[in-house]
Amino acid sequence: MKKIVSISLSLVPLGVVAQNEVAPEGYKLLWVVLILLAIPIVYYFVNKLVQKSGSKKGRPVSVAWRKLKIDLLKDRTYRPNVLTLRITNQGRKDIDLEAPVLCFRKVWSKRKFKLKGINRYEIYPLYLEAGKTHELRIDLSVFHSHDRNLKRFYWAKVRVLDTKGKKYSSSYITLRKSLFS
Repeated sequence: MKKIVSISLSLVPLGVVAQNEVAPEGYKLLWVVLILLAIPIVYYFVNKLVQKSGSKKGRPVSVAWRKLKIDLLKDRTYRPNVLTLRITNQGRKDIDLEAPVLCFRKVWSKRKFKLKGINRYEIYPLYLEAGKTHELRIDLSVFHSHDRNLKRFYWAKVRVLDTKGKKYSSSYITLRKSLFS
């Protein structure tokens, strides 16, 4: 038994040194990189297939079904002083609107403010008749005096809820230049 152990221990260093050539490890790294690149591509195609099969089941979602058109306009291209919220009821029925929410956004953070009215008068909930337009001027100096950091935010958007719970929103507008805008 002692002879077998001594022979096996003496052969271990020979087995380690027996390799003359060192093979490049780059091929293993290349396969790992290819697999890591293939995972998002496969996920993208599988996601597209699932969306196509799921969209045939229900009614197609279209912008034409929307009842409200919400526009957020600014007075200057960059660093506007006044934003104008224009809500147009394009539907056939009258709508009750809750108070709109003004959302300021940076890359990683958001701030939301509920707009309650004009000159200390609360005008919301608002009853908007079919075919009518509601316009609200938003002075940004009020928000900037409340929080000076809001001047550093890049985008703004308005979200509106009707009393039935349906959500409407405007597109983002650019308040100041960034790497993304």
